[in-house]
Amino acid sequence: MLITLQLGPEMQQTIKALGDMGRSVAAAVDAGLKLGVEIAAGTVKKNFLSGQALHRRTGNLARSIYGVLTGPGEGMIGVPAGTGVEAYQWLLGDEQKTITPTRGKFLAIPIGENLTGAGVARYTSPRQVEGGFFVKTKSGRLLFGYKNGKKGKFRPLFTLVTSVLVQGSGALLDGVMEAIPDMTAAIQQSVDKAIEA
Repeated sequence: MLITLQLGPEMQQTIKALGDMGRSVAAAVDAGLKLGVEIAAGTVKKNFLSGQALHRRTGNLARSIYGVLTGPGEGMIGVPAGTGVEAYQWLLGDEQKTITPTRGKFLAIPIGENLTGAGVARYTSPRQVEGGFFVKTKSGRLLFGYKNGKKGKFRPLFTLVTSVLVQGSGALLDGVMEAIPDMTAAIQQSVDKAIEA
């Protein structure tokens, strides 16, 4: 998932019209754009990859987001190829996916005591739990869990479902849009310094 920013043909025409000074302005624009895309990547990580929209658990997706200059007057914000998060980088966009089991009939979704404070599963499969058993609730929900002793309360660890619909967060575009004023200011400051020099 990538967003590419390109300065338009008007900018190139302006740089050509400035002659010798145009090269200094072009270098300043690139320096400001480099800083701007780094600011945008930071905004996505800080403001849109935790909380309600996308709950951060391991931080791998956030660490994979970069803002880099890809050429003269061109920058990129997003997750480059080969970062190891290709399987779930789509969560940064608005895409919807239905997740179904690859083997078996059900997806085992960790719940309750099976989740750490960060939301990471202690057990990834019901097979890892000794003494666990399945229960069907009155509403028809299938749960897997355990009980301490004969009179203990049932402790659900998994809910079993046939499919799950997951909605992307739109975090990448939202973060870049929020960072536009800061990106513009970074480019403007860089150009102002070049003109004053």
